[in-house]
Amino acid sequence: MSQITKPQVESELHRLAEFIEAQPNQFPTIDNSKEAWPNISFSSNSTVYYEAHGRGEEIFSFLAFDLEHLMFMVFKDITFLMATEYERRNRNSNEDFRRQLFSKQIELMRTLDAE
Repeated sequence: MSQITKPQVESELHRLAEFIEAQPNQFPTIDNSKEAWPNISFSSNSTVYYEAHGRGEEIFSFLAFDLEHLMFMVFKDITFLMATEYERRNRNSNEDFRRQLFSKQIELMRTLDAE
C-alpha cells in the first residue's frame, strides 16, 4: 500500500473531474466531514479512508489501498450523483428510470477509465 498525500488527492480529483465535467459541489470533503456526506480522511498513521457519517454513526468506511482505488470509490459515487441528475432532467416516462441512470453512469465511468 503506497502512501497517499492530500495534495495528490486534490490534484487527481480535479484532474479526473474535468473529463466528465463534475462540479466541486459533487466532490467529497477532504478531512472535513459533513453530516451524511462522503469524506476522504487521512489518519495519523498515513492511512486513507473514504467514509461518511450521519447522526453520529458511521454510514460507511472504506480503506483506500492506493490513489487509483480511492479515485474509483470517489468517482463511483460522483458519477452516480451525476447520472441521477441527468436522468431526472431527461426522464422518459415510457421506460424504467434505472435504464437511463445506469447507462449514463457507465458512460461516465468509461470516460474516466480511458484516462
